[in-house]
Amino acid sequence: MAARNGNVPPQGQSNNARKFAAAGAAAGGFVGAATGSFIPPINVKVSTGGGGGRGAGAGSPHFMLGEPNFANTDDVRNYCNAVRALMLQCAIELAMGAKILEARLSQAQTLPDDSPMQAKLRAMRVARKLKRAADGATAAAKNAVAAYGAFQREYADLMRPRPQQRPAQPQTPFKF
Repeated sequence: MAARNGNVPPQGQSNNARKFAAAGAAAGGFVGAATGSFIPPINVKVSTGGGGGRGAGAGSPHFMLGEPNFANTDDVRNYCNAVRALMLQCAIELAMGAKILEARLSQAQTLPDDSPMQAKLRAMRVARKLKRAADGATAAAKNAVAAYGAFQREYADLMRPRPQQRPAQPQTPFKF
């Protein structure tokens, strides 16, 4: 069997999947090495499109939510709902990661001329960026819901079936 080089992905795994898995492992190792303590490894699960999901575009390498197919109102609702669910999950994970990172960094060995309070302030400054990312993911979830609300408002007349109008009856002139 020939040895694999770094450019050929293992069978059943795309190049992007390997990159994300390696990034997750590196992040876990980096944080553990930086704090000098044990941190469980970060597992990153990347779906490469093998079955399941929404429609034929699920697992497309370009779209995490599947290829957008806005053929009817259900497609718009399902897409906005999928964006909301994904962004809420991301927001929760980012907020948890920010708290864990802040706690680990505040317990890290301080610099020789630092006080413990300065170490905590540095940890807060670093974790603040992840907290902002969590806020951004929450805002994205809210905007996905708002997008569907705007769609309902703007296209309400097309979404509701219109009553069938009777053909106009020829009017007979009024007679005495």
